Amino acid sequence: MRLRSLAAVVAIVLVIGPPIHAGAPLDVNVKEVRAPASAVRTTIEVRDLVPDRFRKVIDGGGLLHLRVQAELWESRPVWDRLVYPAIIKMFRVGRRPPSREITVDDASGSTASYPAVPNPLEVILDLGARDRVASAQRYYVHVIATIGTLAERDVDDVGDAVFGRESETNALGSFGRLVFRTALRVSEYLQSISAEARTSKLAGASILTP
Repeated sequence: MRLRSLAAVVAIVLVIGPPIHAGAPLDVNVKEVRAPASAVRTTIEVRDLVPDRFRKVIDGGGLLHLRVQAELWESRPVWDRLVYPAIIKMFRVGRRPPSREITVDDASGSTASYPAVPNPLEVILDLGARDRVASAQRYYVHVIATIGTLAERDVDDVGDAVFGRESETNALGSFGRLVFRTALRVSEYLQSISAEARTSKLAGASILTP
């Protein structure tokens, strides 16, 4: 009887098949790595920016925080070398009432509005000076994107304590507040989803080509 029961369960699983997950998870892709001027610049695409589990946050008027971290590494036979310190950029994603447009704010103060969640969201980052890249060497870019929720009030309280209130601070204090917000760690998220990507090895000469 036990064998017959087991066979029946297996038959049901085969008929039903694997579970189907609605929606796609967060995804990140490095589209380009070039040095068009004095800096090495990478263009990153963040796809499926608002996974299903966070739809209610956006629809309910809440904010999501996107953190994009990019690193340029030199590929070596033994130990790879980090060419620049990691570059981190933070964005806030939400709806702008009453139009219900999706807005994406970055730490520099610029805002972009979209009729729906952009897919993909393109992020451009300057990684560092091009003179740190050698034509004869090989490199790759490593990217981690994280979307999730933060305790916004806690972030503001800590920022006020360190730099003073935004209405009272001078230019230096405002800059410190910007750096503080930009350097938020993944551990400070209440809940989050991350995605990671790494390019293939790129010749330094191809990066330096205008």
